[in-house]
Amino acid sequence: MLGFSHPLFVAFYVFSCYLLFLILYRLSRDFSVSLFSSLLLFFDTLFFNTHKFLLLDPVAVIFSLASLYLALSAWCRASAALAGLGFASKFSSAPTLFAVLFAVFRGGGLGKALMFLLIAGVAYFATYMADFRLGPFAVVEHHLQMLSYMGWRHGFSPALASIGFLKLLSKVEVWRFGGEIHIYLANSSGVWTAYNTSFATGSRLYVVVGVGLGSPAWYLLLPALLYLTYTALVQGDKATGLACLWCWLSLLNVVAGPIDWYYANALPALYAVLGLSFRRLFRRWFKVASAALLITSIALFFATILGFAPYKLELYLSSPP
Repeated sequence: MLGFSHPLFVAFYVFSCYLLFLILYRLSRDFSVSLFSSLLLFFDTLFFNTHKFLLLDPVAVIFSLASLYLALSAWCRASAALAGLGFASKFSSAPTLFAVLFAVFRGGGLGKALMFLLIAGVAYFATYMADFRLGPFAVVEHHLQMLSYMGWRHGFSPALASIGFLKLLSKVEVWRFGGEIHIYLANSSGVWTAYNTSFATGSRLYVVVGVGLGSPAWYLLLPALLYLTYTALVQGDKATGLACLWCWLSLLNVVAGPIDWYYANALPALYAVLGLSFRRLFRRWFKVASAALLITSIALFFATILGFAPYKLELYLSSPP
């Protein structure tokens, strides 16, 4: 509304990648791994495209990543405040914040974890000052409506989860709509009302939209997570275990529903795990393997942005299914 949304969200995009670098460097103390993972996130077409729209997911991502970094840096109070703001921005930040809470509990015990929850709760409810002014039960009613919407919109069913995982690999969005949308304004007794009228025809019922070619790294994310989880359990590495926990929790955003922009909340953790896995698998050949994957990802990124790679694929049906 103020005209600076695009540069602001571009700044969120860049700073989120930088925060992933800082988080991974805290966990691994390896500059090459941290740079590799953060650059993969930077040149991911889905993560880039998510920041082109006025969504709350980029805001939630940057708050939750900043909270995790501060928790790893032993700044518990600041981490808790950002966690509350991240959760208030969007509930899709919750998986990362659960990982933050675990890191605080492991580092400071139950007392610090309770303090973290208290500060985060205060920061969260501070964003509802307008609701409190509407009445004592306005905030409760607001949350009940949100939970009702989440239950209707997402469902949390195995079927949705399977579709979400499939889309995570295929990078394809299916819009089950074809036709025209008309929005107009009407004035009645001095009150302006916006009307949205949609007309669905017998053709063009399905539009399949590919979210760019993404990166070949997408097909390595789940195998890398399984491999790193196994090594973390066998070797008892706490830093690697925290990264795996963060990643598994982040995949709850895929289970919640097959909506592309939710994956922006999971990609930082997935790329962190991929970098750690590459370091363990390739060892002295890490720089060669990581450079090959990164160059391929960058080439596909620019091919998609410049229009050489297909960004949108459409499938038309002549009659309703």
